[in-house]
Amino acid sequence: MAWTCAAAPARASGCSRRCAGDGSRASISARACWRRRAPRIRRLRGCGLTPAPIPFAADFDLAVSFGALGHFLPAERPAVFAGVYRALRPGGLFAFPTGVRPSPASVWYWAALGFDVVMRVRNAVWRPPFVMYYRANPLPAVREDLVRAGFTVDVVDLAVRVPRSSGPRYRLILARKPPGA
Repeated sequence: MAWTCAAAPARASGCSRRCAGDGSRASISARACWRRRAPRIRRLRGCGLTPAPIPFAADFDLAVSFGALGHFLPAERPAVFAGVYRALRPGGLFAFPTGVRPSPASVWYWAALGFDVVMRVRNAVWRPPFVMYYRANPLPAVREDLVRAGFTVDVVDLAVRVPRSSGPRYRLILARKPPGA
């Protein structure tokens, strides 16, 4: 099973017409490139559930992730962030949403804790392990790892309507590679 590994470079003067994608969502990258009339779409191989080196160096202005962090253990985050940093051009942006950790008085807190406990038990008895944890990436630790990788980090609260007021809120993490890096 692979997680989505997609990137679409763009320059200030317009799209450079190069996209890359892997996993079940490669078609999303293909559609984005088609809309920009990209002459080629490059499909990546080897973007599995490991912090394997990202095969790019200063190729992209934007990298995004939707849910992939839950598939990495906290000890693997620095390698993942270092790879994204390497793949970005100076001034490039790494953007990803994250949920605000709910209060222990919330049902969401206990649901996430229960899921993580079940996954840990499952991984202790079943091989190969499948890493997917909801509580393994608290914002202070993620921010610290991003800063150590060289990013400047901004956090934006997202105004996402949640059906129940006790539900999780969301934030957008904006990690920028410094322009002179």
